[in-house]
Amino acid sequence: MDTKDLKSTKSDPFFRNTKVQTCQFIQTCNGQPRAIAYPQKKTGYKAPNSWVNQRRSSETESHASRTHTLHPNMHAGMEKKPLVRYSPDSYRSRLPTSDYVIPYKNTSQIEIGDRANVRTVSQFKTTYQSNMTTHNMRNHTSNAGTVARKTKWHKSRVNA
Repeated sequence: MDTKDLKSTKSDPFFRNTKVQTCQFIQTCNGQPRAIAYPQKKTGYKAPNSWVNQRRSSETESHASRTHTLHPNMHAGMEKKPLVRYSPDSYRSRLPTSDYVIPYKNTSQIEIGDRANVRTVSQFKTTYQSNMTTHNMRNHTSNAGTVARKTKWHKSRVNA
């Protein structure tokens, strides 16, 4: 709408034919004339494209909050994976991991040694018993390294 048309339609009849161009139109309220100003472009921080009203970064989430959030147990074989932003370390691309199994009450969590490879024959042999074997007694030596290596070899041969 042109400003002349607006002035002729909205102004008070007394002010319609005036040559005043400093306002949009003149309105009368309770017998008092009031000038309605022209609309101005917002400037400063009120402008829609001012620095305050713009997004400062395309990152809407900080690195720390992205790193330390709780992720659902996503893996590559899921039927319905939630959409997430691309990341080379994404949980969507990882293989499924086994869930933590809660142990029964009053069960021991400590297991010393590997129970599958226990050799009961040489389990409680002393160093003396290991050294005083009848094997290779012709090669007597006092070198501790040689004795240890031979003892280890003899133990593995006797129990095998």
